[in-house]
Amino acid sequence: MLALIGIAVAGLSWWQAQRLADTDVQAATILLAGRVLAAEKAQRAQLLGRKGKDAVIDVGFSTDPTGSSAPAPPTGTLAEVADYFRSLPAPRRLAITGVAGAGKTVLAIELILELLHNRPPDDPVPVRISAASLDADVPTAKMLSRHLITTYGLKPVTAQLLVAAERILPVVDGLDEMDESDEPGYGSRAARVLRALEDYEHGLNRCSLVMTCRSVQYDALVADRATPHGVARVNLDEVTGDKAWQFIQAITDQEDPDRWLPVLDALTSGGHVLAAALNTPWRLTLAASVYEERDPHTGRYVRSPAALTEFADESSVREHLFSLFIPARLAAADPAGKGPTAEQTHAWLAVLAGYLRTNASRPPFHGRMLSSTDLVPHQLWPLAGDRPRFIGALVILALALPMVALYAGVVVLTFSQMKILNGRIPARDVAAFLLLWLPGVATLGVLTDAVNARKKVWPKADVVSSGRVRNTRDRMSTAVSGVLLVAAGTLLAVVLIPEFGGELPPWAPVVFGLLLGIGMTHERSKHFRSRRDDTDPKAVIRNEVISILMVALTHGPAFGLMLGAMFSLQLEGLSLTAGLTAGALYGSALGASMSLRLSHHYLGLLLSTRGRLPWRLGRFLDRCYGAGLLRISGTAYQFRHRDLQDYVAAHPVPSLHERSPALP
Repeated sequence: MLALIGIAVAGLSWWQAQRLADTDVQAATILLAGRVLAAEKAQRAQLLGRKGKDAVIDVGFSTDPTGSSAPAPPTGTLAEVADYFRSLPAPRRLAITGVAGAGKTVLAIELILELLHNRPPDDPVPVRISAASLDADVPTAKMLSRHLITTYGLKPVTAQLLVAAERILPVVDGLDEMDESDEPGYGSRAARVLRALEDYEHGLNRCSLVMTCRSVQYDALVADRATPHGVARVNLDEVTGDKAWQFIQAITDQEDPDRWLPVLDALTSGGHVLAAALNTPWRLTLAASVYEERDPHTGRYVRSPAALTEFADESSVREHLFSLFIPARLAAADPAGKGPTAEQTHAWLAVLAGYLRTNASRPPFHGRMLSSTDLVPHQLWPLAGDRPRFIGALVILALALPMVALYAGVVVLTFSQMKILNGRIPARDVAAFLLLWLPGVATLGVLTDAVNARKKVWPKADVVSSGRVRNTRDRMSTAVSGVLLVAAGTLLAVVLIPEFGGELPPWAPVVFGLLLGIGMTHERSKHFRSRRDDTDPKAVIRNEVISILMVALTHGPAFGLMLGAMFSLQLEGLSLTAGLTAGALYGSALGASMSLRLSHHYLGLLLSTRGRLPWRLGRFLDRCYGAGLLRISGTAYQFRHRDLQDYVAAHPVPSLHERSPALP
């Protein structure tokens, strides 16, 4: 009793200390700021293709302080946007607008990085969130907390604390991607989200915020009076010929500058089609990606930039660049050609792009608005309708078959041995009958979960990182806990040896202790691994598969060993070895099929899309991210640019665009 009381007191003390650590505002703010900084730096490098200040075209912008009382210079540059934002009176509210490809997301990332640099302790942490993932029917505070949990791995109590303490500056990226129309209107999704943000208050004041939107859509929202009050605006300018010249010179081969001279001349000559076709950072990036491709064996350039000067209009230039962008990026990222071909990649991306395009106009699916920009692996199953859910239910039933068969065998054996002597049932038979209830409830629960698959539409996701425990102190704590748990489990099994009259195999206590200890150690390590410093959209599915395997190989067999040993004591003809073996199999099947999970939905998606999507979908999406075709926003993949998504959706079959001749 004293030992139990001591353990309880120690556990309560540890829980209280951990609770205090999780509710330390300053520590949580510093932790979040570090994770946001790391994530946005990675996104900046991925979007731009390289690091450093010179990686960004220093696009100019014009300011429109109409919605704010702050004075503003009429024009500015990329490096000055953070100073302008800091000069705004509280609440600081800024809209970043521009044409498609103007660099709004890049500017938002630059602003976040500048605000995090030498951030005062009491300043909020800018957190970028995809507008398409927002739901106006969910309170803003809840949406922000959910984003911090799923994207940055914060604990719920910590995320709610930061939101309540007003330490979050929402940076809503891609407001124009919420609606298909160029004139969203007062009742649009974008307008409803903006009204929700307007109602979200910090104390008695409205919250500060930053948002990005295409100019046309934002103008329409302003005209309908659907934008929040007190919002200043910066509108990104088009890239001038001189800026484009500087950018191309900075990123191209300095040893052979003459390759791009025809393009540079066209950009600086008045009225040439290229001056309008390459007037945004995105289009310049397209051109550089396509015409800097080299042959992996000879190192010679595949195409000559002079071919760009031969097109008659802007649309032809864009079609030409888009048709070659995917093969060019794949060639740069995978020179050996070990991954999918350009044709396969285009076809698979077209399926995903078509799904996103459909989501833009479809009604809510089982009560949830589906994103038109985000590819979240564990939420992609609606691409195949309801089939993945039902296939997942069938998978559970298949996994549960060994468990049902073993339980049915034990039921038959129990009732076949049950006797009535002098009007009474022997105590041994009563004990065996009572033992049937425990596995019976578990078996019935699994079968009920599978049958009621229709009701479990959106299972919750586990956002714990599956990486290693990095902190030395945490590793030591996990290791010590594991040793103690293994010892405790083994001791528990050894204590029960006399009950079996020496029939218990010597390996049984050790195996039981190892299984129990390893399983409990894995669960404990989740506490430390949840403090992750990176974001991986594949982590949710990977975590669930690992959790299912751990339960099926540790907790399940340990529970089954104990159950099998107990049945072998009560039933005649069931040897201890047979009982332990059957119990371990039963526990493994129970652990593998104990609930309807996201991984079953995901497996159902893969089975439902044979011939349309690859088996290793997560790996394919990661390859596309590494090639610069996709980007990552939180736990979602997104197309590198909305124009690329629209192009691939409209061209599901790769075009046989004639390549320019290779240079001699």
